[in-house]
Amino acid sequence: MPSFYRSARSAGDILRANNGEGPGFNALRLALSVLILAVHSAWVAGADTSQDWEGLQGLFRLSLVPAFFALSGFLITGSALRTGAVKPFITLRLIRIFPALFVEVTLSALVLGPIFTTFLLADYFRDIRFLEYFGNIVGRIRFELPGVFETNPLPNTVNQNLWTLKPEFYCYILMALMIYFGIVRSRRTFTSFVVVLSAAATVAAYAYGFGVSEANYHWTVVVFYFFVGCVYFQWRDHLTIHWLLFLAALATSIVLMSAPRELAFLVTPFLTYCVIYIGLLPLRLPELLRKLDVSYGIYLYGFPIQQALVAKFDFVHGDGVILFLVSAPIVTAFALFSWLYVEKPFLKVKRYVLGDRPPETGSPAAPEVGSGKGAQGIAPATR
Repeated sequence: MPSFYRSARSAGDILRANNGEGPGFNALRLALSVLILAVHSAWVAGADTSQDWEGLQGLFRLSLVPAFFALSGFLITGSALRTGAVKPFITLRLIRIFPALFVEVTLSALVLGPIFTTFLLADYFRDIRFLEYFGNIVGRIRFELPGVFETNPLPNTVNQNLWTLKPEFYCYILMALMIYFGIVRSRRTFTSFVVVLSAAATVAAYAYGFGVSEANYHWTVVVFYFFVGCVYFQWRDHLTIHWLLFLAALATSIVLMSAPRELAFLVTPFLTYCVIYIGLLPLRLPELLRKLDVSYGIYLYGFPIQQALVAKFDFVHGDGVILFLVSAPIVTAFALFSWLYVEKPFLKVKRYVLGDRPPETGSPAAPEVGSGKGAQGIAPATR
């Protein structure tokens, strides 16, 4: 065994040295949110995006959603081990996701929609699409409000980012089942299952096109990233963190992501290692930014705000850079409002859910989602 491998710290060592917190996860989550806002800008503005999925830039775009799901799986497994029961686990997920989501969906339907609809207000509110839009709060995904953004380059779409809600809910349901049946504590059983599933999914991809898509990864693939993140947390004390392993994993990820999409499930262990490696680097945000966890809000509000700007101002049409520069401060302001007045107040309920429950023995206490120290609740989306 190489000497560098024997002397390198494990993921568990780094977590324990940082009171259960991955020092770079907050910065990584914020960076991913901003990057997703940036890569959406050209698409929303109606710029030429025909080359977006080619070359290294295409692979970079392709990695953004999986990175969020892998990060979420790694950190939420810590939460699952800490709570140790289905009811508190689900309750904590609901506390993190639904308040901000409810506010964003409601503002879109009751404020943004009436401002931009081409319908008479009476017709707007009577249209079934208005009522159906509230289904987004419970995972019944709808992108359209009646008469809203009809002439935008990306027409009839209020918030495309919400597509990740459904796979995220699937991840939480499956995690709840893992907790109920004790699988989350049995790393050998779950690892064996993931390995077999990876092989079976790859065979199904070649035989039947399972999980194969042309642009962004199919939702089945990003869900798989969540569970590979779970496996890595389960084996955190044996997961060596070293820059040489990172470079090897990165190179392998690039090669496999450049190959036919049928190999998408085989990329997951390598790209997930890269995500965890970055999350465990000493990339601490300034204290003020750590206390203002705006990444979820950037995700929720970015797309509808950019669509509104495109509908209102001609000078942002066809120029993603201008749209990003104009929208970023506005999106950040909404995200800040969401954190201070919606998300943070509801997170105070956590203490009543967890009570005095001690952390799982040998497991660093994984701070809860959205506390500034935990995993993001919803994985931001790219195309």
